[in-house]
Amino acid sequence: MNKITSEGDINTSQNRKKWQEKNIDFETNNVLRDDEEIFLHQSLSTPCLNVLKKSKGIYLEDISGKIYMDFHGNNVHQVGFGNEDVKKAIIDEMETLPFSPRRYTNNSAITLAQKLADKTNGVLNKVLFSPGATSSI
Repeated sequence: MNKITSEGDINTSQNRKKWQEKNIDFETNNVLRDDEEIFLHQSLSTPCLNVLKKSKGIYLEDISGKIYMDFHGNNVHQVGFGNEDVKKAIIDEMETLPFSPRRYTNNSAITLAQKLADKTNGVLNKVLFSPGATSSI
């Protein structure tokens, strides 16, 4: 039995290996190896499939220029990668009020908190934004 030297569930099936041999070039292999050496990976994300260069709309482009339609679903697919409306809203907010300590309030934070509470049909009536996922737990 092979000793697993990675964390979590891994995908090292023969089908994955055949796909990589057919689709992954030398440069991409080197970057994937670098990634594997330095990063912990999420369950079922090990090893990484490919190395991305760009994303736009529903498309991903790898470093060798191949374009893939992405159906994975990491919370951006509903609006698309690089959605101009989302980028404009982020830029506008970053130029106006990039950070607000909780000792103060602002209309953008109140509007977002109210939208989140409204989505819970009255179950949630208070919100606390935190600086990161770990502190929110």
